[in-house]
Amino acid sequence: MPTLLQLSFWKSMVPKPFRKSSETSATKNVKSKDWNPATFFIVIFLFIGSMSIQQIALKKSFETFTRQSDVRIGLLREVIEKLQKGEEVDVEKVLGTGDAQKEGEWQQVIEEIEREDAARIQKKKQVERSPPMKAKDSEPVRMEEIPQAVEEPARPSRATFF
Repeated sequence: MPTLLQLSFWKSMVPKPFRKSSETSATKNVKSKDWNPATFFIVIFLFIGSMSIQQIALKKSFETFTRQSDVRIGLLREVIEKLQKGEEVDVEKVLGTGDAQKEGEWQQVIEEIEREDAARIQKKKQVERSPPMKAKDSEPVRMEEIPQAVEEPARPSRATFF
């Protein structure tokens, strides 16, 4: 019989892990692996590390935003001071009108201010709508009801360590 027609030739073409062999699977006893106690800690520390990295990135972006906002506020103050003194100021040039990048930055600042204002207003409305918290018992506590702890004067220890 030619080699191409033999079953063993075609079985050898399939990698061993993918072969269906009833002989080998029947003889093997598959043990289930026990839970590794370190797995819990590994997962928890991965979550903690991930959150730490996110906190660092958030802090860095907030510091960048704060610096940029301070620079823009300082620029606006300078323009306002010059205008109040009566000096000639080209406001469009100073604020970057006509420059797409600077206009985009100013637009982001305006949108951020609007979002903060909207969030502040919404929070204020929620506080106004919620009823004030009341205590369950409005009666004052009497001193006679509170058990007093009897304190004994401290005695010096006579035990030695030697």
